Amino acid sequence: MKSLPRRTLLHTIGLALAAGATRRTTAGEAVRTPLEESETAAKAIGYVADAKKVNVATSPTYRRGQSCTTCSFVEIGTAPRRGCSLVPGRLVNAAGWCKVWKLRGSS
Repeated sequence: MKSLPRRTLLHTIGLALAAGATRRTTAGEAVRTPLEESETAAKAIGYVADAKKVNVATSPTYRRGQSCTTCSFVEIGTAPRRGCSLVPGRLVNAAGWCKVWKLRGSS
């Protein structure tokens, strides 16, 4: 599979967000919704909800043990779903993985 240039990736994510990725409560605060693998933003970053199901043939950068839990883009916590700065307003599975994964604390 051909890798996506960073500009294309960011543009795709921006389009997905503009399409209404979050809901609003009556008080006006954003309610973060779970990211589904079938969505454009998820496909753009190669998001898989369960890292154990990553297809290594199409995601050669994946290494066993990598997950959203240890990614620098994902909120620290203990919740099974957490916010991710790559997809603002959305929640990713802590046990998930994407092609943009970066070890928390690495430079």
